[in-house]
Amino acid sequence: MAAVVRSLLVLQAAFALTATLGLVALMAFNPAYAVVPALYATALFTLAALLPRRWALWTVLAVEGLALCGFWLQQVAALLPQLGSTVNLTAVLTTIVLPAAVLALTLRLLAAPVPVAR
Repeated sequence: MAAVVRSLLVLQAAFALTATLGLVALMAFNPAYAVVPALYATALFTLAALLPRRWALWTVLAVEGLALCGFWLQQVAALLPQLGSTVNLTAVLTTIVLPAAVLALTLRLLAAPVPVAR
């Protein structure tokens, strides 16, 4: 199950990097818009590499929880007329379904009994 979570984290990081390239292209190739998404993708790649560790699992829970909360905060902010939000299938899959699946699998990994070293 850890391999599935690892592959989903890598997939999520790849989506983040692809979205970052599109964002930078839309913002007149200003690299300042790539800093935070690049750090996010780097964090996901790092967590995927360190995944069997318990602290990495807890960090994955925190990162994915923040990602889900960020989506819902964006939807609340979109209630203001000045800020619009378009929700399409790609946005739902990459910002709700993928983090929710990683959260569920990570919780199952944390609930699994820890092997005792002999």
